[in-house]
Amino acid sequence: MPTEDESILLQGPGRWNEHARRRRAQGPFRPDLRKAMLHGADLQGAELAGADFTGAVLTEAYLISADLRDADLEGADLCEAYLILAELNGCRLVGANLDGADLSGADLTGAELDPSFDRSSVISDYLTIWPSERSSS
Repeated sequence: MPTEDESILLQGPGRWNEHARRRRAQGPFRPDLRKAMLHGADLQGAELAGADFTGAVLTEAYLISADLRDADLEGADLCEAYLILAELNGCRLVGANLDGADLSGADLTGAELDPSFDRSSVISDYLTIWPSERSSS
């Protein structure tokens, strides 16, 4: 059964953004999209900052120009997702499947990638901003 947040998000980015703005005006809001089934969903320009996408299926989803700052995408399936110009600053991508995802122009400043992540498994360009390399602790 989809969560209320998932149901509203599936109505499109315009409806979602209205919902998110209204909820944020009431106080802190962390969208609950854990295990959401969003295969092929049109989420272009969606305001999803801080969302919990743990274990969500976002294969072939259109997240072009989406705001995913500080989102938790741990274990999410983003295979062949379109993350062109997406804001992924500070998001958690540990265990996420990014095979074939298009990260052209995406900003991953401060993002936490899986230690086994291989940049050659995604599409990117010279505008893609990668997290700075940190030494292992």
